[in-house]
Amino acid sequence: MQIMAIMLIYGMKQQKKGSPQRLKRTDLVMGTLYLFNELYESREAESIWDISIPIDDLRDHLKERFGVEYTSSQWIFTQLRRYEDELGAPLFVRNSVKNSKNFHLALYPNMIEFVQKQHLYVPQKIKVANGVFDKIQSTTVGFKEVKLCLGAGSTMFHLAQIFIQHQQELTAPCRLYTHNAGLLPMLCDQSVDNRHLPIVVAGGEIDSVTRTILGDSTHFFPTREFDFLIQGTSVVHDGKLYIESEEEIVRKADLLHNHSGTKMLVLTKHECQDEPISGIQPYGELRDYDYVVVPRSVGHQNLKRYDYRFQQYHDLFEPEIMNWNYSILKVKK
Repeated sequence: MQIMAIMLIYGMKQQKKGSPQRLKRTDLVMGTLYLFNELYESREAESIWDISIPIDDLRDHLKERFGVEYTSSQWIFTQLRRYEDELGAPLFVRNSVKNSKNFHLALYPNMIEFVQKQHLYVPQKIKVANGVFDKIQSTTVGFKEVKLCLGAGSTMFHLAQIFIQHQQELTAPCRLYTHNAGLLPMLCDQSVDNRHLPIVVAGGEIDSVTRTILGDSTHFFPTREFDFLIQGTSVVHDGKLYIESEEEIVRKADLLHNHSGTKMLVLTKHECQDEPISGIQPYGELRDYDYVVVPRSVGHQNLKRYDYRFQQYHDLFEPEIMNWNYSILKVKK
C-alpha cells in the first residue's frame, strides 16, 4: 500500500513543523520517481529515459516537497540501492559528472519486469485506474455481485488497490478473477474482506518476468462470463496490440476473444509506438474492446509524441466520460 500512500500526499508540501528527519525508503523512492515524471511532463523530452537529474536538484526537491533536508547525496543513493536490492530489480542509473564529486540520476533503461514497470508512469496509471473504478461503480448499482476480471500488467496493481481501499463502499460485492500474480500479495492481505472482495485466481505456472499465471485455457477460470474484463498492453501500433511474452499472448487473446463481458483497455498512451514489437504477432486490436480508458491531458502544452500517436485513433472512439483526470472512450462498432 506504500505506493498509494505516497500518491495521496504528493503535490502537497509537507509542513516543516514536525517533519521527519528522513523519509521512509519507499517514500524516498516514490518521491524520486515523481520528480522524473514531473520533469518529463514539463519538458520537451520525448522519453522519460532522456531525463537526467543532478543529485543536488533531487535534494532540493525532497526539501521543498517533504520538508526533509538531506546533507549527504551518497546516503540518498545508498537508500535507493537498498530499495532495489529488496525489489530484486534495478530502477536507477548513476552517471558521474566530470571533475566533480556529484552525480546525476537516470532511470534504468531496460525495464521489462512487472516490479519495474510498476514504478513507471504512476500518476497516469492511477488516473486510469480511478476511471475504471468509477465506470464500474456507476454501472453496477442494483447488482447482486459483480464479476470482474483483472488481466496482466502493472496498472492492475493500482486498480486492485483502489478496490481494496473502497471495499466497504462498493455498490455490490465484487468477485475478482485474476491471472496477475503481482496482485496476489495485496489480495491475500488480512485487510481484504472476502465478503466484499472474494478472490478467484487462475491456475498454472507463474512467469517470473511478467508476474503472469500461465495455464491451460480450458481450465483457466471456472467461468467464461464476466461483467467486466480489464486488460492493459505493452505496445499499440496501427491499431494492433502487442506484448513481449509469447506465452502470455495465448492467455491474453483467449480472455479477449473467448470470454464475455464489457471489455476495457487501460492505456497511459506511452504504449503507442512507431513500430510493433519485432518478431511478435498481435493478439488483438483496439476495436476488440468496448472502452479505452486513458489519462486526461488538460490543455495542449508539452504534447508528447505518444499524444500525437494516440490522436490518430480519434475517429475510432466516441467520448463517454471526460473527467478532469481521465477520459473513458467508447469504441465505435
